[in-house]
Amino acid sequence: MMATDGMKGKRQKAAVMVVFIMVLLNGCNLFPAPESLIQAPKQAKAVNQGQDLVSIAQRNLPKGSKLTVPDGPVGMEPVVSVDLDGDGRDEALVFYQSTSHDSQVGAFVLKKNSKSWEKIFITKGSGNKIHWANAADVMGDKKKELLLGWQSEGSAESLLEIFHWKKDKLTKLKELTYNEMEAVRFEDEEKTRLAVWKRDMADAYKIDLLTWKGDSVISDREYYPSYFQGVITYYQRRIAEVPDAAYYWYYLADAHLKANLPEQAIHAIDKGMSLNSVVPTKGYFQTLRMQAEKMVPKVNFITSNPPKYISKYSSLEDELIIQKVREAASQYWYVMSGGEYPEGKIETVMVNDQEYRYLGKDLDTRAKLVKYLSSSFTTSAIDSFQKKKTIFEFFGKLIQLNADGGSLLNYHQAQVVQKKDKGNEMEVDMKVPVGETNSYEFVHVSFQKTENGWRIFSEPGTF
Repeated sequence: MMATDGMKGKRQKAAVMVVFIMVLLNGCNLFPAPESLIQAPKQAKAVNQGQDLVSIAQRNLPKGSKLTVPDGPVGMEPVVSVDLDGDGRDEALVFYQSTSHDSQVGAFVLKKNSKSWEKIFITKGSGNKIHWANAADVMGDKKKELLLGWQSEGSAESLLEIFHWKKDKLTKLKELTYNEMEAVRFEDEEKTRLAVWKRDMADAYKIDLLTWKGDSVISDREYYPSYFQGVITYYQRRIAEVPDAAYYWYYLADAHLKANLPEQAIHAIDKGMSLNSVVPTKGYFQTLRMQAEKMVPKVNFITSNPPKYISKYSSLEDELIIQKVREAASQYWYVMSGGEYPEGKIETVMVNDQEYRYLGKDLDTRAKLVKYLSSSFTTSAIDSFQKKKTIFEFFGKLIQLNADGGSLLNYHQAQVVQKKDKGNEMEVDMKVPVGETNSYEFVHVSFQKTENGWRIFSEPGTF
């Protein structure tokens, strides 16, 4: 709806003062037009997902505790909605920490009955921090198991506890030790595998891919060739940084063997042995070489190419990252489209000879805007976004240039190509298709662990 003549006149009289202030602030770079602004945006729903669930979780916290966020995987929240008992309705998985003793952590599960939420499971951590936590179907029975990884202060290893819903309760199935871990799912497979990385020295790891069979966990050799392609890439990058480290060559050879690439393994073994390093010993290299030599006649493919039966896979962390970035991009374009306008009526005003529109009722104040974006972005990212004057306050309400824009970047088909772990931060490079074409763009997104969950601290609109 257009502003009335009287209202519009009063606001235009104030424009001179607004322009003067904007000049003092070095001008206004309002509504920058990135290269991707070539399509009207698909609007996101203007809701802060999970806010009600967080409030419910807070009311059920053990006395003297607060919500906390697992260190991994990136993308985790303090409260997660997930179906653990297989009844088709989500429970609330909650992570908490003592307010008086930071070393006391735990998790509990809330289930909704007809009248209220009931605590059906609680466990105290065996360490002082939640190193990794989520839920995934590791047994292949179409029900998700609860995975809780605890780390103790001063301990290099973490302990993973696996819980399964059985006889109306969560029961511990298995414990595993690890240094780093991935939950991965291969294409055309609903079952999740666990890739367990155990540190040997520095950032060289003994790695195994585990699957559930019967009542035990075994090495999943069927999918070794698929998963260890990624491990090969990992060690190739380490070698590029430290080419004279024999232990990298040793584990690169081991990865080649598990990927059914024995001739490449022999090359890596010979290179590692030529370095005359004390660790690993030549005996270890020789044992590995004998294994590779036995495999050579049994493998029938061109050595310069990977095996033809490679299956694509995605990690649970990559899926969470893509989901988070997709939601953040959708939120940004929702904001840039103005928000919610009742009956589609838009009120506009002229400022500095340009037409601006008032943001919709759900975003028309700074408090509303920050609350909406904070489910995806850090406070600093939102502040930086606002300081660029893309959106600014005019007579108590937020306005923006009356223009449309959008992006053809298809985050539903995005791929994570590289991650750089920095503890409570992670740098992510993604390959994102442009629409339905064969073209794509690479985008860089930075994540940070906050008390409310993992958030993006790249500025809105930069991806």
